[in-house]
Amino acid sequence: MEEELDLREALATGERMQEIVTKAVVDRDFLREIIKLLDDDLWTVQKNALRVVSEVIEDIPELQSAIITKLMIMVRRSESVPLTQEIARTFGLLAKINPDEVKKIVPVIFANYRLGDPKIKVNMSYVLEEIMRTNPSLLGGVFKDIGRLLTSRNPEDKLAALNFISALSENGLRYVTPFIPKLFELMRDRDEIVRASTIETLVKLAEKNKKFRMVVIKKLREFDDHSTLVKRKVEEGLSELTLLEKE
Repeated sequence: MEEELDLREALATGERMQEIVTKAVVDRDFLREIIKLLDDDLWTVQKNALRVVSEVIEDIPELQSAIITKLMIMVRRSESVPLTQEIARTFGLLAKINPDEVKKIVPVIFANYRLGDPKIKVNMSYVLEEIMRTNPSLLGGVFKDIGRLLTSRNPEDKLAALNFISALSENGLRYVTPFIPKLFELMRDRDEIVRASTIETLVKLAEKNKKFRMVVIKKLREFDDHSTLVKRKVEEGLSELTLLEKE
């Protein structure tokens, strides 16, 4: 190296990251120093340290289980959206390279979502959505919990469930088919934000499947709502889906 590396300073600024990754690959003592910085007081240091760990973790199986435990601590404490997103991306990576370990922790993540304070709920939702995008087969009984969220009296639970369904749909309609009848019911929910979000979710699902697209187009054309917000979402959805039909 041309000059001595101040590891913490480099991670704080995001500079010399490729150099840090390269050294972490070949020097386990250096990697251990990076792992220690996952506890740093500065969230940018934590985020960039985690970026480095994510780059090398696939080739270090013994680190994967330990890092999952660490990630759970980090995500509960995180006050920064970029850090939380980095934690979620790392969970997604682990869901691909070590699905068995992630599968064990999914019920714990969902329990933290259900029982946590508002900050923890939001943080856990990032993680759950990333796992749903990368390896939804790990969810197991969580599918039933998503169904329960859709029938919750709390609009925030319904909105979270809609986000989860959107994430699941990136792997095909087969993962979200059981929820579709309830989505059509939520078009009549008393909360206009829930109705508008439901429309957005149905449109997203319809984009991926031509047969379902025709069903959604018909539903939207027949749908009448007094809310300006919901009307706008219906118009936008119809415009988008009819344009796809012409392609």
